[in-house]
Amino acid sequence: MDPSKNVARRRAIAVLTSAATLAAVAVTVIAQPATALSRTVPSDTVNVDHSYAKTPRMILRSESWRATTAASMKKTADDAVATGLANLGWNTVSFDDTWAVRGDCTDWDAAATVVPNCSNGRDTATGNLIPSPTKYPNGLKDVGDYLHSKGLFFGVYTSGGKYMCDTGGRSTASPGSFDNFDKDFKYFASVGADYIKLDYCGEPNTSNKCCFTVLDSDLEINTAIESNRRAATAINTIKSDADPAKRRSMVLNISAPAYANWDNDTFTTPLFQRMMNSIAPAGHAYRVGGDVGGTSWALTTTLVDMIEGLRPYGKQGHFLDPDRLYFDDSVLTTDNKLGGYVMWAMQNSHMVAMIRNSNASGAISSAQAALMNKPGIIEVGQDALATPGKRVARGTGYDVFAKPLSNGDYAVAIMNRSNTQSVTATTSGSVVGTSATAFTLTSIVGPNTSPDANGNFSVTVPAGTAVMYRLKPTATAYHSGWFFGNNGSTARNATAITDGDAPTAGTLDASGNTLSSDRLANNTQLPNGTALSVRAGQPVTIGGVTYTWPNTTSGQFDSIKPVGQTIDSRYTGTAVNFLGTSGVGESGGTIRLNYSDGTSSSSAWGFPSWSCASAATYPATVAFKVFGRNSVNGLANTSTEYCVYTRSVPITAGKTLVSITLPNAPNARIFNVRPS
Repeated sequence: MDPSKNVARRRAIAVLTSAATLAAVAVTVIAQPATALSRTVPSDTVNVDHSYAKTPRMILRSESWRATTAASMKKTADDAVATGLANLGWNTVSFDDTWAVRGDCTDWDAAATVVPNCSNGRDTATGNLIPSPTKYPNGLKDVGDYLHSKGLFFGVYTSGGKYMCDTGGRSTASPGSFDNFDKDFKYFASVGADYIKLDYCGEPNTSNKCCFTVLDSDLEINTAIESNRRAATAINTIKSDADPAKRRSMVLNISAPAYANWDNDTFTTPLFQRMMNSIAPAGHAYRVGGDVGGTSWALTTTLVDMIEGLRPYGKQGHFLDPDRLYFDDSVLTTDNKLGGYVMWAMQNSHMVAMIRNSNASGAISSAQAALMNKPGIIEVGQDALATPGKRVARGTGYDVFAKPLSNGDYAVAIMNRSNTQSVTATTSGSVVGTSATAFTLTSIVGPNTSPDANGNFSVTVPAGTAVMYRLKPTATAYHSGWFFGNNGSTARNATAITDGDAPTAGTLDASGNTLSSDRLANNTQLPNGTALSVRAGQPVTIGGVTYTWPNTTSGQFDSIKPVGQTIDSRYTGTAVNFLGTSGVGESGGTIRLNYSDGTSSSSAWGFPSWSCASAATYPATVAFKVFGRNSVNGLANTSTEYCVYTRSVPITAGKTLVSITLPNAPNARIFNVRPS
């Protein structure tokens, strides 16, 4: 190992920046790839249960890592509750490095007192890590119990290498967990841990007793993957312990990728991608870049760009962690801090806020509490679809991001890339993603604005920040297309299909159950028993009509919930054919086909329940049956049939169809529409 690669843990990075030219608006729509199915689990790793990590964690770090104590954590907890931050979602209080006795058995007090009954930093009787007697005089369980009594979650820290990171000026840091994951994670479970930050120092291929190593070789990447395989195995063992009293579901945030991308410029390399492919199944969140230390808006935009590049790795139960939010920074402006908050929420990023005081008390200042108390931002970041927003357009000096929300709305963020000049940005509903020609915009952060008759809207974004809006299509709006409107927009407004490794990012029935993309691909039959594979973006021929199954993954809109909308439908033929189902009982109403001469035809329309029960009012033809579905806890009911149906509506002979008005039937879902 090259000793020059052993570097200090905290390091500022240089980022090249250029001033954005703020000129006439020039929007470029960005094509977006789609993925589907649960991710393949490589042979060198294991999969954790992702279902219980429903949304990104919002973590309060009580003081800088060396200053955290039991007392500071309790004070942070008290203030989180008193300020209302806990109720908004800031409900995990955590510590970082330097909580455990060092490998030379010294404490973290000024005298570096030698701790008795200690060998190599571990308890001689149990082999467990030893909490600092100075910082945690009553142990970690005392802290965990206190946090739980407040309705909060307990966050802990260890390293996936052989040592933790900070030595405090001595020859060795605290022991890591590389050879002791089972023991250490069982210890964390015993003290009530809910969340584990898994750092990666003391790289096992070196003799280093501290610090991190930049991971840039196959050997180092393979070792990091092995470390996280062991960690995931320990997480799974504890979750399924034979003794119910010892079972615990702990969220695992893996930091190893940060050390393979420390300067935030190697995340597109094959080595880093290979690492992520193996680490993504093993954790619930992933620190993917180096410490940037706040300090500038340019650094924030760099991290936003990085997360956009890594967006395919993010979905429910798989959260990207770019770096902490710098609410406590003295250089960033309030607008800078608020803009970062907006973008972390838009990109579904893991959030960490440092609580920092000169006296290390753990108190949350009124100013920081006010900045963090933003319910609208938090609602977007904690939305149940848990999907990262995507960059849908770039203008001159600004970027537009869109994110589907579980109620059928979109969150929209516009980020000004300049820290010195405001920019007037223009975009449209169709660029955001909806084919609705009528919608409202509600400001979350930024000045009020509204769309013009063509669905375009403009807003002036101050320098060094981002604005955020909630776009709500009008229920009875006219849509420019079903799945292929202007700018590739869609009338889809619901998520009924989820992947097995992100099963809570959608809902079809009242209990949060959904169709499983994995079972559709591998456990589906035609009514006559012939096997059928239904895959995202692929054709499915039923009754002589070829449909296309939605080319989506968990957390994306994959179907249309009928709520009275009218959709442009310039089909020719004798009938319009619908592929869909109903999540709750049979669901339907009167559908109206509108013709070019101003006339229309109406008929009863709808679908039976996906339970395959017969329907008296809205019968339909079974297209196929899938065995099993996703529940909020993952795959369930694998021997039970769930039905998707076809239903045809005749086009009046001699008429030219121009649009279709759907009934108000919110339990129904339409996956595709084709003429015949």
